Amino acid sequence: MEEILKFEQWKVGAAATSGMGEQPCEDQELLRQLAKGSEIAFRTLYERYQGRIYRFVLHMSGNAATAEEATQEVFMALIGNSRGYDSAKGSVAAYLFGIARNHALRAMKAVQSDIPLSEDEEEQEEFAIADGLDVLEEMSNGELLTALRQAVLGLPSLYREAVVLCDLEEMSYQQAAELLECSAGTVASRLHRARGLLKKKLSASKCAK
Repeated sequence: MEEILKFEQWKVGAAATSGMGEQPCEDQELLRQLAKGSEIAFRTLYERYQGRIYRFVLHMSGNAATAEEATQEVFMALIGNSRGYDSAKGSVAAYLFGIARNHALRAMKAVQSDIPLSEDEEEQEEFAIADGLDVLEEMSNGELLTALRQAVLGLPSLYREAVVLCDLEEMSYQQAAELLECSAGTVASRLHRARGLLKKKLSASKCAK
């Protein structure tokens, strides 16, 4: 499943980059410079995070306009209130993704696109996965990517976030946990269940051909 989710074609938007990076001190210094009016600092932060934020919201919402709006909202917030960031609450990356996440969740709620599974349904889905079923067999890359997008959008938001952050943006469990304000163990648990649900959905897509 991890290999499926890391197809380069799936990483839309700006050039794909790996993970969140380990540059919290540098990001904080850039914010300090931005607060003083530095255009270079703003441009650097924009180039570093614009593509990641856009992809995150696009995969969460399935809507390019929502992704564009969220990305714009994030960087307008930086321009208008660069002092609003509190280092005690987490990294700059988590702060920026948090703004984007809130925008995405509002948009998803507005169109009622997020219908969570009940606990029993989750159990049934997970245990219905066929052991060793190769969902890639007899599916072209194009068919797989289409099915994958639909499957991810069909996940409850908590699971969708885990897949997008850890499998698509390649964040560590700890980095995703910081953004989602939960434990790394919780992220790992959500991701495990999400991958199971995705495998089931992709298997169903294959069988429906």
